[in-house]
Amino acid sequence: MCDNLLGTLLNVDKKTRDDVNVRKALEEVGIKPHLWLQPHPGRDPFMPPAPYSMSLEEKERFLKVLQKLRAPNGYGSNISRCVNLIQRKLLNLKSHDNHVLMQDILPVALRASHATEVIDILSDLCSFFKYVCSPTLGVNELEHVQSRLILTLCELEKEFPPTFFTVMVHLIIHLVDEVKLGGPVHYRWMYPIER
Repeated sequence: MCDNLLGTLLNVDKKTRDDVNVRKALEEVGIKPHLWLQPHPGRDPFMPPAPYSMSLEEKERFLKVLQKLRAPNGYGSNISRCVNLIQRKLLNLKSHDNHVLMQDILPVALRASHATEVIDILSDLCSFFKYVCSPTLGVNELEHVQSRLILTLCELEKEFPPTFFTVMVHLIIHLVDEVKLGGPVHYRWMYPIER
């Protein structure tokens, strides 16, 4: 989920879920006309910026926030080493780094850099991951959390292209059911054992 999201936000080659073919498909289906390719005489069609896309300056601000981030020892790997400002992307993130990004760092870094228009939706998604991965859970609150997640996914569907919704994105709807069966995810993780 994190790779999918970061690849689309930063428009990383081979990881983005938004390209010319996706925009053509949106036009063929007749949805989201604000994202359709705009013809330009004598040039390739122009791909208008989407609400989730970042300009070059926004990408640099976002990556500089991640590069200057200082976290306690053992919180995650050194994410600042994964930032490549020249290519404007994140490289060599481990799965634990993705968890840390999705739970805590991503909403803060997006707000600090004013990077995208869909910050509120992404913050709701990240707060879901933070709640599900916390060491203590309220059983009575899980239904409310799942209904909020459904609304968040609906909001994501309004903004992001259909290609963004891979199997991994659809699977997060079942995380609450897994938590009901197995208890807090925090106690089933491999990260404390690896340390």
